[in-house]
Amino acid sequence: MKTRHLLSLLAAGGALLLTGCGTTGPLPTFGKAITPEWITADFDGVRGNEYIVTSNLQDVVFNNRGEVIGWYVKNYAGTPYIKRRADGTYDFSALREQKGIFNLVAGRKALAVQGEGLDPAQPAQVQPPTGLTTDLKANRQDAVFRYVQGGVSVTKTVTLRPRNFKVDVKTEVTGGPERVNILFPGLGRAQNPRVQAVSPGGQPAAVQGSGTLQVKNIQYAAIQEVPGGMNSQIVQALIVQPRGDTRADVALTGGAQSLLSASVPAASTLEVYGGRNELIHLYQSGYTTLPGLFDPNWFGQISLYIVKFMEWLYGLIGNWGLVLVALTIVLRAAMWPLMQAQGRSTARMQAMQPRMREIQAKYKERRDPDSQRAMQTEMAQLYRDYNFNPAGCLSSFLPFPILIALWSTIRNFEFDSGFLWLPDLAIPDPFYLLALVYLIVNIGQLYVMTRKSPEMFRQQAFIYIIFLYFALTFPAGVTIYIILSTLIGIVQQIIINKQVERETANLGVQKVTVTAPPSGKAAKPQKAVIVDKAAKTSKVIDLPRKD
Repeated sequence: MKTRHLLSLLAAGGALLLTGCGTTGPLPTFGKAITPEWITADFDGVRGNEYIVTSNLQDVVFNNRGEVIGWYVKNYAGTPYIKRRADGTYDFSALREQKGIFNLVAGRKALAVQGEGLDPAQPAQVQPPTGLTTDLKANRQDAVFRYVQGGVSVTKTVTLRPRNFKVDVKTEVTGGPERVNILFPGLGRAQNPRVQAVSPGGQPAAVQGSGTLQVKNIQYAAIQEVPGGMNSQIVQALIVQPRGDTRADVALTGGAQSLLSASVPAASTLEVYGGRNELIHLYQSGYTTLPGLFDPNWFGQISLYIVKFMEWLYGLIGNWGLVLVALTIVLRAAMWPLMQAQGRSTARMQAMQPRMREIQAKYKERRDPDSQRAMQTEMAQLYRDYNFNPAGCLSSFLPFPILIALWSTIRNFEFDSGFLWLPDLAIPDPFYLLALVYLIVNIGQLYVMTRKSPEMFRQQAFIYIIFLYFALTFPAGVTIYIILSTLIGIVQQIIINKQVERETANLGVQKVTVTAPPSGKAAKPQKAVIVDKAAKTSKVIDLPRKD
């Protein structure tokens, strides 16, 4: 298989892998971006309204007690699973059917309060929630839920963060027990997640599979989906941390019905993370310092260096779009010598193509061992004449770890801002303009690299049509990086092509001039012999006479 074909297949496979094999759900609505808001509507078909908070990262459904009955984490930020009909009503079928989306609680209830006189399965006197507000500048969506059960009053204040997966839960129980349990079930899809907790200064205590475990005075407790199979790139986590003066004990239950039951005072504050079990999101939420929660591999370590460099650049520039431009230039400059070697190998391969085709055609019908050895000898001589090293093509694989880590970093980073016409760099371009530019620049790069092989260009071009689908789902920040990096690569390859063309213009060609006859003899035309060493041919031509 040719190196170019191999690279294309690797790129296609990598794109499929990193996008979760295409489980992205519907594309963003043209010309729109999701505006975080609260929706009051009948979600479950049972009499009474539910309260749905929507954002680019997730859609969360609360009942009138403030219990989460649907916690839908989006595989791709900005995917609009909730549709508004022309009559003003809402279509929740995509969430209910759960096609291409993950329900963290899967039919159970999170944030349910349990204790003496409090039973989530029994009716209660509820009041409509108050304070359903959204403040994008402060990155918060608030609601206050109140109900009374068995003479015990419960007030639950929740604050969601539309630009990350955090939820602050403040609970006040009056007229009842001094301590209550708050339930956190999950993860809906995972059959055997890792369930663990850590006390301050202690070691992680974990249960996986059937069984329960009690941990006192936790620093945090977590249910984490273990990567594996088709879901290896899209796994989820539920993390609970006490805040303020809250002291929490937790009962851990493993297996498919995994559960965190947090025992807290009647007045408590908890911070809850429900979303992607992924390094960059956890880092931005401040969880990567928690002991035993996430152990990044060496790809992850590269990603952390990249994201910290991006944050440093942001401190200087103050604009995430310009940070991506600067980051692309810096990385391409750092990899310039390596890409220069790869570019020269590609250019020399293109210059050799006509002679390679001639040699291949010469031995096309000759399959005997002697002929094959002769062909290999001629090909080896051709490589020497053009100073071409086939192993030089392998240099293109060396930057792959950095490029993959960079791609993953930008894809998962929450930029919290837009750039030019883009409302948010963390979601796809709602106007699809970047996808079109992406296609054009990649076709342009392919043309520059295969300009002397039209057949190869035609063979490879269709792959970028396939890539167009992925470009439609890439976060805008990822697409910007790819476009800028490709444009720099095109400029670099054009410069290299010109250099190699000059170097190989007279390759293997030598002029030999026949000396003039001695004086006194009849003058004969001077002749020159043009010898093409690579083609092993020569031609005699008459030189102009000088009378």
